[in-house]
Amino acid sequence: MPEIQSLIDANVRSQSYFVARASTRCWHCKSLTRVLALALPRGHETLDPDAAEAWHYANVNALIFFVERLTEDVRSRLDGLSQYYRVSRRSATQSAYWANHCEHCGEVLGDHELHCELDGAFMPSSETAASNIQLLRIQEPFEASAAGYSFEPEFFEFVPRS
Repeated sequence: MPEIQSLIDANVRSQSYFVARASTRCWHCKSLTRVLALALPRGHETLDPDAAEAWHYANVNALIFFVERLTEDVRSRLDGLSQYYRVSRRSATQSAYWANHCEHCGEVLGDHELHCELDGAFMPSSETAASNIQLLRIQEPFEASAAGYSFEPEFFEFVPRS
């Protein structure tokens, strides 16, 4: 198995990962647009922010968001899957993070609305809504720095996998 590329400020890592794909309505132009997110399988690791170099095994699935940094291999893979998931700047802090952009108008679709609001593209409220998300498993190492982490997302077991 290939080695995980090392990011100096990584706080999540795994030997594989998922790309979650869904559609949502753009709140700017109101068109239906495709979005993606990153998910980690059981067995990934998280860095304890209070203990230097203390990685912890996570026996849960997780979605990550407000992703600030990705390895070059993961960035290349994502570039091949969507030209609309790319680096953007948060207006409040001017920090850079990976964000979805509407495929029609190009506006940023914020991670808060997609991941933290009930019935956001990646926060379904039912089995039926969860079945509209698709998971593509990538059998490659993953490492990232992410500010958002949702463990055992609701209805995750109903999301179709390919």
